[in-house]
Amino acid sequence: MAIFLREEDVRRLLPMDEAIDALERAFTEQGGGTGVNSPRQRIQAGGAGMTMMVAALGSQGVSGFKTQGAGRPLVLLYGGEPRQLLAVMEAGGLGQIRTGAASGVATKYMAREDATSVGMIGTGNQAITQLTAVCAVRNIRNIKAYSRTPERREEFCKRMSESLGIE
Repeated sequence: MAIFLREEDVRRLLPMDEAIDALERAFTEQGGGTGVNSPRQRIQAGGAGMTMMVAALGSQGVSGFKTQGAGRPLVLLYGGEPRQLLAVMEAGGLGQIRTGAASGVATKYMAREDATSVGMIGTGNQAITQLTAVCAVRNIRNIKAYSRTPERREEFCKRMSESLGIE
C-alpha cells in the first residue's frame, strides 16, 4: 500500500545531507545511462495548465513524476516487485530541498575544499535550502547575503544564523 507524505513529513524525513547523497547518486546514474530525467513539460489551454517532470533510476528500480497544476505540487513514486505505487508526496518542500541539494553537489565538486565563506544573491525560499546544502559540504564560517529588500535580508540572516549556527 502506498504511503502519503505531507510537506512536514518530507521536510522531517529528508535531511539535506541525505538529499545531497541521493541526488549525487541520481546524477551518476544518469551519466552512466541507467537513469533518465526527462525535460520539464508544460501545457496550457485557456486558463488551465499543467507542469510535469518524469524520471527513472534503473539500478534502483524506481520511477516517478512530479506534477503541478492549480494546487500543490505532488510526486508519485513507483517501484518494487511487482511494480506499484510506493508513495504520494506533497512536493513544494521536496522541490526546494532538491534544488538546494543540487547546489550542494555542485559545491562539493567545484568549490575549494578549504572554502569558508559564501555569498548569497537573493534571500527567498530557494536560498534557504541552497545555503543549507553549501554548509553541509563545506565548513562555512562567513556568509554574505544580498537582497533588494532589507527586511527580507535581515529575516533571512536571522533565520539562517539560528538554523546553521553561523553568524
